[in-house]
Amino acid sequence: MNLGANIKKVRKSAGVTQKELAERLQVYQKDISRWENNELTPSALTLAKICNELGASADEILELK
Repeated sequence: MNLGANIKKVRKSAGVTQKELAERLQVYQKDISRWENNELTPSALTLAKICNELGASADEILELK
């Protein structure tokens, strides 16, 4: 599983930039970049917010289905 690549894929599919997602989540754009490059892992709460903002399921991002 590549969590960062999955976040990036879902974000791009939703037509959202890193900057837009960062604003929606009230985090720094650099955090989004670090998640997508697997330098950091978002918390479970943040992952839930990412799913909500991008209209994706955690199963999709975590490759559980």
